[in-house]
Amino acid sequence: MPPGRHAHVAIGELAPGRIAEALDAFCAAEAVPPAIAWRLKVALDEIVANVVAHGTPATGAGALDVWFRRQGALVEITVADDGPPFNPLDRPGPDVELPLEARQPGGLGIALVRSLMDDVVYQRDARNRLTIRKRIDEHPADHP
Repeated sequence: MPPGRHAHVAIGELAPGRIAEALDAFCAAEAVPPAIAWRLKVALDEIVANVVAHGTPATGAGALDVWFRRQGALVEITVADDGPPFNPLDRPGPDVELPLEARQPGGLGIALVRSLMDDVVYQRDARNRLTIRKRIDEHPADHP
């Protein structure tokens, strides 16, 4: 189990809101700058939405665990779910040059997460684990 703050919720329609509340509390407690908190919120919302949509195990009920940690200028969030094995990083990036009607669905969310974070890592043990990391710059931009 990763160190840091932890949130445990059932996979379902309430999960995104509960995880967002936990992230807000973490960012406030750790004095995460607003521009970084915004990036974390968008990335984590995308990850949790995908777990809710696709991560329910074959047994039906499932749980989502999220660990939040700050070490100096690095924020790390790990999301674990009980769904079937799925590495979103193995998917090819979306071809945004194609017209909308010719595009394959999916792939935009993980592309967004990758663009917002400094590092994204997938691991599979008994669960899917996706870890995102974002460095806090000394001189953050004026906008997210």
